[in-house]
Amino acid sequence: MTVTVSLSDSTYEKLIAFRGSSDMTDDRVIAELLEIACDIDDEPLSEETLQRIAEAREDFRTGRCKTLKEVMADLGDSFE
Repeated sequence: MTVTVSLSDSTYEKLIAFRGSSDMTDDRVIAELLEIACDIDDEPLSEETLQRIAEAREDFRTGRCKTLKEVMADLGDSFE
């Protein structure tokens, strides 16, 4: 079965970017994206996980975070 789908310009540009330089058809790109989407764990997040996400967002928002360079330095490794 062949179906025609209308995409906005920006969505189509993202589709092309996802494909990259490969010779994948639009159909194959969409099929792979659907495989990825269907493989996502649909189990709801626990209250503990949701709380930890909220705390992490607050830490980031208020600047309580480190750059990769800072973490690497803390671990005794140089980051070039």
